[in-house]
Amino acid sequence: MSETQCAGGCAADDDLRVIVDSHARRLDGLEDDVDTLKSGQNALMERLISIEAQGQERERNRASEAADTRNTLTALTQQLAEQTGAQKRQNELAEDSLRRWRKLAVVIGLLCTVGAAVGSTLLSDQEVASTIWVRWLHLREPWDVAQGGAGDVRP
Repeated sequence: MSETQCAGGCAADDDLRVIVDSHARRLDGLEDDVDTLKSGQNALMERLISIEAQGQERERNRASEAADTRNTLTALTQQLAEQTGAQKRQNELAEDSLRRWRKLAVVIGLLCTVGAAVGSTLLSDQEVASTIWVRWLHLREPWDVAQGGAGDVRP
């Protein structure tokens, strides 16, 4: 500013230069501080991005492990169900086999009972017993052998 332009008393040029230099130094200091803050902020942002990326990676790993655990549990449950089903089927087959054996044993028991009843009835009759021993089996009657009776009788 020139003296003609000043409305009031103007400061000398030297005074203005000192003030401008002082302001310039202060501005340089502020710019340095801002640059430092910006670089610190950039470092913090990079660190924050890095931490966020690590967190996302951990989350992906946890999700993958959880999926693997679910798949393993599902497979294990399926194997247990198959094992239980197979064991149940084996038990059913064993019960069926046992039922068949029981039926067969009952039938054989009934046949033996009927046979014993028929045999004891027929063999209690002397005529039938003699016919069986002598005519069919061609042997002496057991009661004759015990008493020392006649030899083999042949008709």
